Parts: sequence; C-alpha cells; structure tokens
Amino acid sequence: MIDKATIKLPKNVWLLFVSLYITEYVGIGFLTIALALILRKDGMELNQLSLIPLMMLPIGLKILWAPVIDKYLKRRISHYRNWLFISLTLMLVCLISIACLDPIQQFYIILPIIFIFSTMTATQELAISGLACNIFLAEQRYLISSIKTSGSMMGNILGGGVILLLYAYIGWMGCLLLIAILIGFTLIQLCFFAEYRYCQNQPIAENNDPQYWKNLITIWKGKINWLIILILMPFSFLPAYNLLSPILVDDGWALSDIAILLKVFGSIVSLLAVILVAKILKRLTRKQSLTYSLLFHAFCLLAFIPISLGYVNIFNVYLACFLYFLSLPLMSIAITAIIMDNSDSSQARSTACNAQSAPSFICGFIVISLSYYLAQQFGYFPVVIGSIVLAFLNAFYASRTMEK
Repeated sequence: MIDKATIKLPKNVWLLFVSLYITEYVGIGFLTIALALILRKDGMELNQLSLIPLMMLPIGLKILWAPVIDKYLKRRISHYRNWLFISLTLMLVCLISIACLDPIQQFYIILPIIFIFSTMTATQELAISGLACNIFLAEQRYLISSIKTSGSMMGNILGGGVILLLYAYIGWMGCLLLIAILIGFTLIQLCFFAEYRYCQNQPIAENNDPQYWKNLITIWKGKINWLIILILMPFSFLPAYNLLSPILVDDGWALSDIAILLKVFGSIVSLLAVILVAKILKRLTRKQSLTYSLLFHAFCLLAFIPISLGYVNIFNVYLACFLYFLSLPLMSIAITAIIMDNSDSSQARSTACNAQSAPSFICGFIVISLSYYLAQQFGYFPVVIGSIVLAFLNAFYASRTMEK
C-alpha cells in the first residue's frame, strides 16, 4: 500500500497538468471558432462551415472508448501517459498537415484531419481524467479542478482569441505551427514524467473488475439524484448563453465582436474567477460548494432577461456575460471534484469520470437544438425565463438530495 503522506507532488507535475489542460482546448478553440471566422471572411458559404462542428463529434462520443483507455497500454512504468503520448503526437501531426494545406481550396481534405484531431483530443481528455484520479487526493481535487477550469479558459483565450488576432500577421501556417509548438512543449514535459511514482490512490487489482464497460452502468448505483442534477444542468445554464449569439447577430453585431465577447472576454472573466474563489471552495463541503455555485449561477442568469426582451445595448450584454462567466467556473470546479470522488472506488477511473460527464454533454446537444426551436416558436424571453426557473429548481434539488 502506498503511503500517501510520504508523497509530495513537485511543481513540474502541476505544470504538466496546466500544459495538458491548455493543449486540450487551444487546438479545438482555434479549429471551431477562429477557423469558421477566417473561412467566412474569405467568402466560404455557411452550409460548408456547418460541416466543421460535425468533425468535433468524437468529443461528444468519447465515453464509447473510455474503457479501452482504462484497460489497455498498461506498462511497467506508465499507463495513461502512454495514451497521452499517442494522442498528443497525432495531434501534432494533424496540425502540421493542416498547416501545409490551403483552407479554402483544400477544405474537404482538411475536414477528415480535423476529425482525427478531435478524436485525439477526446482521447487526451480521457487519459487526463484517469491520470488525475490516480494522482490527486480528495483534498487536492478542488485545486486540480481549478487548474482544469483555468486551463480550458486559457486554451480558449489562446486558440479562439490571441491566435486569431495573430492571423493577420503570421498567416494560416503560422497559426497552426504556433499551436503545434504548444503541444510539442507538453510532449517534452511528458517525456520526463514518471507516472507511477506519483500515484497516490492505490489501483484496484485488475482481476477484481475485468469488465471495464460495466462501469458505464455501475457508477450510477446509489447516485440517481446526482444523475438528475447532471441532466438538469444543461437545461438550466445553456439556453440563455446559447441564444445570446443569434440575439447579437439580429442586433447587427459583427462575428468578430461576438467571438471576442464570448471567447476572450468570457474566458478572462472565468480565469479570474477561478483564482478568486479557489481558496473559498476548499473551505466548503462538496454539497455546499455545489449548492452555492448552482444558486449563484441561477441569480446571475437573471441578467439575460433584459437582453431577451430586446434591450441589447453593450452594457447589458457585457454585464450578462460578466456574471455568466464569473459563476460558470464555480459550478465546473464543484462538479469536477465530485466526479473524481465518485470515481475513487472504480478500477476504470477514466470510464467512471467520463460516464458522469456524458449526461450533461449529451443533453447539451439536445438543449442547443431545442432552445433554437422554442425561441423560433415562442420568442427569446420565454426560453430564457424557463431556463432560469430550472436553474433555481436544480439548486434547490441539489440542496435537498446531495450527500455532505
């Protein structure tokens, strides 16, 4: 048995996870928002641009091969690190390949490469989940959850904002190679990382749980209330944010201004929020952090009501976005910590983690489609009000059903 008290994680381990979380989002951030804006500016039709989000489908379906990540490539000195090597290396190859192609003339050659890139990004996320569960103790999970949230925001800022702004100066190839350099830096760190040396959670013997796929079901045993909370979450926090883009387009906002608002400004606010609240959350129980963050987010959603009624001035828009992105990481940190706690008893920890993330992610696709449809039928205001009501109900439900 590993003596957890004797293991002190050095700074290079924390730095590795910062790099991993940033590289997980920087490429996707550029290949979704920034790429679409660049191609649209060069005259590409919207029906062609609609193919780009479809290439990101593996990210939503990653739970299907999570058991493979848990079960295979276990070696004497590493396990999840092996999957990270494969995914990051192939991501690097994809980026260099795309950099050598013309995004307009060779668009349909780039699309399948983006599909491979998103598949490797999803694989990277699966491997990070399992690795984090093995390395970080319960009392460290608010901190690593904060790092995860911060990394995603920094990745969005870099990929969807900074690199997009550099496009005018360094061009298409320069942008892709810059992202490749960031991934290469993470690969170098990974070369010097001894995975098993820092495992603080003793893995369960493989013959005790040989059926990895059953973790997709067994993780929910005794956690039906937790499942309901996760399902309700996208229905409460996504509609108001999702409808903001068409509202701004209807009001005449430029696409670049919308991207800067949602990707750069929003990510910076969330990054600052993580820094400010990380120490506060450590003093709370899991139930308190989840309930308070859900309730705070519900109150912040009230700022979208004037916008849904047509009062779309720059003050209202930036205030609503400020409050939304201020409260979003609080929920993310609380939820990630609980997900890791629930995965402790599983041998297939990547599967257990991502099985809990899947309901919100899958429901997110439904919410996005449903919010557009309902807004078309009934207008923006009723949809926003409905989501706010669900947000308050979810906070109340969490306060009544979650264990301490």
